[in-house]
Amino acid sequence: MHWYAAEYRMRAWAKWSLRRVRAVGPKAVVLGHPDVDATDLEVGESFKIWSGHRKTVISGGGRIRMGDRVFVNCGTTIIAVQEIVVGDDVAFANEVFVMDSNSHGVEGKPHVQSPVRIGDGTWLGNRAMVLPGVTIGRRVVVAAGAVVTRDVPDDSLVAGNPARVVRSLTYPAGCRRAWHDEWGCPCPKLLAAEADLAAEPA
Repeated sequence: MHWYAAEYRMRAWAKWSLRRVRAVGPKAVVLGHPDVDATDLEVGESFKIWSGHRKTVISGGGRIRMGDRVFVNCGTTIIAVQEIVVGDDVAFANEVFVMDSNSHGVEGKPHVQSPVRIGDGTWLGNRAMVLPGVTIGRRVVVAAGAVVTRDVPDDSLVAGNPARVVRSLTYPAGCRRAWHDEWGCPCPKLLAAEADLAAEPA
């Protein structure tokens, strides 16, 4: 009962906290007081953002699109100057940093500004950084502290600075995301819903 009451409060708070967001899917949840002032932000169904011991920030004048069931944990910073696109079922751990611009050039050269794309089901570990122009594939695990400077293929684990592929990842049939928990993983429900749709007469 207490869990449901807390969920209701966080959904009510989400309506206020995300009031300036261009489009918000159903069942959004906000815990704490994040700074969400991006001017062109859309988030999908069951979006969840926590801001606790560290302030969570989603900002910038660029285009930000986040899919369904995206989770943004405490202290994460996402700033778009041009474009950041995040797929479904993506998880940002504590204090992840994602930006599509390095803000300032070096050696008298102009600054770098290039879109960032993060594929469905990817899990970005604690204090990982994603730099401008990077495309991360589906169901990728970005290790804690990794600095992603180049594109990452699907179903792989990357670590280090600069991040490199450590190994390929193998998932059970139907698994949608790199991060898994016993009570909240949406994969079985999503597969069942797709099976029901496929079974319906045309």
